[in-house]
Amino acid sequence: MNNIRQFSSKEDIQEQACLWISRLDRELTGNEKDALEAWLKESKAHRKALLEAASLWDDMSVLNELSGLFPRQPTSAAKEAKQTRRLRTRAKWSIAAAFLVMAVAVGVLLEQTWLNNTPVLASITEKVETGVGEQKNITLADGSKLHLNTDSIVTVDFTENARNIVLLRGEAHFDVAHDTSRPFTVTAGNNTVTAVGTAFNMQYVDDQAFELVVTDGKVLVADRFNTLNRQGSLFSNKPNSEEGLLLYAGEKAVVKGKVEEKENLSKNDIDDDLAWQKGMIVFKGEPLESVLEEIGRYTPVRFSISDEGLKRRRVAGYFKVGDIEGLLGALKNSFNIEYEKITETSIQLSVASS
Repeated sequence: MNNIRQFSSKEDIQEQACLWISRLDRELTGNEKDALEAWLKESKAHRKALLEAASLWDDMSVLNELSGLFPRQPTSAAKEAKQTRRLRTRAKWSIAAAFLVMAVAVGVLLEQTWLNNTPVLASITEKVETGVGEQKNITLADGSKLHLNTDSIVTVDFTENARNIVLLRGEAHFDVAHDTSRPFTVTAGNNTVTAVGTAFNMQYVDDQAFELVVTDGKVLVADRFNTLNRQGSLFSNKPNSEEGLLLYAGEKAVVKGKVEEKENLSKNDIDDDLAWQKGMIVFKGEPLESVLEEIGRYTPVRFSISDEGLKRRRVAGYFKVGDIEGLLGALKNSFNIEYEKITETSIQLSVASS
């Protein structure tokens, strides 16, 4: 029970409110409406937090539904409307920023050590995160498998009609349990990736762009602000162009609003991309600077390179995650690169003298 977080502080109430707004945006089920009404009756702070979250969401349909859920007295309505306008003026947030605020709403924190493959049963609404150098294997409530890489965060929100995941940071692999009545949708940046029963990997490459590798089945990549019904496209090879783009097993793409790069991968290429699940990183001739940036995802150690030519030197090989000594030995013996440990977490690299 130590993993269960009790919602009581002001911050926790705000997080709950944001989660309720996200549910209102995609329409509440009957049971959720009852639960929301009960939550609102518990405290005036709940009602205030919900109205503030709604104002930041900037969607009149949500505010209208709120007014239907708990009609306000005229004086109170005028006061709250004034407060809402003031909040709108102060908070010039984009919809995307508001969505991220919603996404940090949490229920359960799960703890699991690096490369421990024992499944953990996950709840219906939760937040899962990993620290630097940590992985987690999670079994979601529907039986889907989530493998979370280092320094990553996802939120999970399962309902009777949908399975919604938000990838907030890092990298995750999803092995989705088949359920045609409840599409499995992962939101990252400005896009969604939707599947019914398939497997795919997603990794952020910057704040809004992510790399997508489909390892089984097919997925639909779409603009997350598109309100069209996308599920039908998952059962067709010719989706409406406004609904999104289908990607199939063996395809890899960089997605940032639209699919900017797309390529076909061999099984060996896919295995190399997913080697992190076995505690390995594979490089195939990338510049040393890029190699060290990738390795930096798994360790607090930071590398510095003073020589511009050394930054561009190509490096290839298999490296064990977290094995800094092994990496330094390989760089010295195979690539003629010297190193100096400046501090416990800082290493200087240079070209070995002849």
